[in-house]
Amino acid sequence: MQINLVYKHIFEEKMLKYPILLLFTVLFRFSFSQEISYENKVYKEKIKTVEFYQIDSKFSIPLIDLKNPKSLILSFDDLNENGTDYYYTIIHCNSNWEPSDISSIEYIDGFKENVISEYENSFNTKVPYRHYEILFPDEDIKPLLSGNYLFLVYEGYGREKLVLSQRFFVVDSNVKIEAEIKRSSVVSSIDNSQEITFKIIDNSNFIFNSGDNMNVTIFQNQNQYNYISQIKPDFIKSNVYEYNNARKLRFRGGNEYRFFNVKNTKYVNQRVKSIYHESPYYFFELTDDFKKSNLSYTYQEDINGKFLVTADYVENDETEAEYVYVDFKYKSDFIPEGNIYVYGELSGWETNKTNEMYYNYSDRAYNLRMLLKQGFYNYQFVFVNSKENKQNLMFTEGDFYETENDYYIFVYYKNPSNLYEEIIGYKVLNTMKKI
Repeated sequence: MQINLVYKHIFEEKMLKYPILLLFTVLFRFSFSQEISYENKVYKEKIKTVEFYQIDSKFSIPLIDLKNPKSLILSFDDLNENGTDYYYTIIHCNSNWEPSDISSIEYIDGFKENVISEYENSFNTKVPYRHYEILFPDEDIKPLLSGNYLFLVYEGYGREKLVLSQRFFVVDSNVKIEAEIKRSSVVSSIDNSQEITFKIIDNSNFIFNSGDNMNVTIFQNQNQYNYISQIKPDFIKSNVYEYNNARKLRFRGGNEYRFFNVKNTKYVNQRVKSIYHESPYYFFELTDDFKKSNLSYTYQEDINGKFLVTADYVENDETEAEYVYVDFKYKSDFIPEGNIYVYGELSGWETNKTNEMYYNYSDRAYNLRMLLKQGFYNYQFVFVNSKENKQNLMFTEGDFYETENDYYIFVYYKNPSNLYEEIIGYKVLNTMKKI
């Protein structure tokens, strides 16, 4: 509590001398007893349904444009019956998602941490939970600089127990990006990959020494693990930087996501075989899934791996939707070389014990039961080879150049006079529609 009061004095008076400021910067950087993972991650078992998006679209990437700012919403549920005080802070990172070599007072306008004061207990649900929601930025914490950021939630002032971390982006647009997506021009991947070409146009001559100071990262959909980074221009013509390396700038197309709908506990809905209740939980058994990589491509509209919390016959989905068990079944012979996982935003795009399937020899199928909040979900099955520990969607889902995907281009720049990387431009693309 004493440290927090001192920081209040720092921001109100702004009169502390550098040695004292340095001391508090050191305290901030080394006050966490748990190791921080600079990625989207949940550290506490009973934290569920983490969402982070722009206020006007639940399917948007968490991004703040300093020239046209929109608020972000971070929300999550705590299934712990005892109330907990949660706090949050933000950490500026470089393009490789490592903490920047600058102090928090340089990139935070306000206090360095804040309590999460907006929460509401679930209403009339069989499984009780507390729903937390943060509208960000707020009056207490605002990002001052553009760049990559980590939003960190933890318990109490001691910060000994991490709760969750989420990446977000702050952009100060100073360049223009023109880009297109096409079928791969590399013969060996022409049927399964998508290629991106783009130009960065620096009309204001903002960039100095681009070779050393500028790089680009491209994400496919909102999967934090599916990206190409440290991209350099192939040609420079005055203030136009061209990127058209066919072998470097390509992604495997993947396939359209599978889906299910568990918004109704009384009637079976899309891809639900049966529903039953064993207090306090509802159980949804999905229809059997099979390998799709041996089938031809078929377009099916999806939400690119994300989910939408929704429930029938309620007024507030966030606090009245039930937590239910969903049973997945993937029919297949046993694969000794690795494991099958249920994959997508519902698993945090990770492959771990919470979404690893087990093999039932009598049923000749991989099975998994997951606790999820009522809603509409996208998902896929991913195979992970035990030796290489690499995710392989081609084995279970297939790869097709026709697949509908979103792409996110971020331009990072380090001004020679600064100690941090900023984001000076971004572009959102879709293979089928204009965004």
